[in-house]
Amino acid sequence: MIKNILVPTDYSEASRNALETAIAIAEKNNARLQLLQINDAAHRSDEVTLISGKQICHALAEGIRQKNGIQTDVLFAEGYIGPTIVKTAFELKADIVIMGAYGASGYRDFFIGSNSYYVIKYASCPVLTIPEGKKWRDFNKVLFPVRPVLGRIKKFQLIHDLIGKNEDHCDLEIFGISIERKENDLKQVSEMARELNAKLRNAAINFGVSYSNNRNVAEDVLDKADKMNADLIIVSGTVDISNKQFFVGPFSQRIINHAKIPVLSVLRISES
Repeated sequence: MIKNILVPTDYSEASRNALETAIAIAEKNNARLQLLQINDAAHRSDEVTLISGKQICHALAEGIRQKNGIQTDVLFAEGYIGPTIVKTAFELKADIVIMGAYGASGYRDFFIGSNSYYVIKYASCPVLTIPEGKKWRDFNKVLFPVRPVLGRIKKFQLIHDLIGKNEDHCDLEIFGISIERKENDLKQVSEMARELNAKLRNAAINFGVSYSNNRNVAEDVLDKADKMNADLIIVSGTVDISNKQFFVGPFSQRIINHAKIPVLSVLRISES
């Protein structure tokens, strides 16, 4: 269950959007927020800036406690941003990290920030990256690309905690990746969808199943997300290779880099 949410903040637009999403998820799950501000080792701030940043962070936390009734802690750390977030998530046994896809540290056009990608690759828990441009408080159209390997959909509770507690119904599309479109692959994807449906039968989720036989998996996933007007893509290591759970391969990386909507990267699950 989602009970402990780590939210790194640098006050960029994407970071503020991530905090809005984190607040909404915390409200639905009665979870605790951990706001993390980092004094970046690569770009040390002066003392005045640090004091100002701490004041802003404490004010944010107090506002969340009063307005939303959410337990909110403030954490300060020094170090390189990506490794510090990964280290903090591990020490706190965070259930999820919610962070801006891009931040004040900069990024290339159409690419996720290097710090966000580092956290996705090495964090001990799932990472939800939120882009700039709008706020996401609910996820109502979710795309879940999977390879047809039975038993690979394991983390039902996380999906339920994120999308299964909406006031309205949510549409969850299971997008089977089968480059050769073998008959057995199609059967296994359908079985995976039935398995997930059984686990989440008490949630207000409508399930759909579709398939991709395009060798350019990333482009097919991004195109599918665009056509269904998705507001969340769930990515696991098996998007690239069916037997590598903790792997960020080229297809996963391209989806994460180029998605214009939030991406939930589920490579590892906290064992807390």
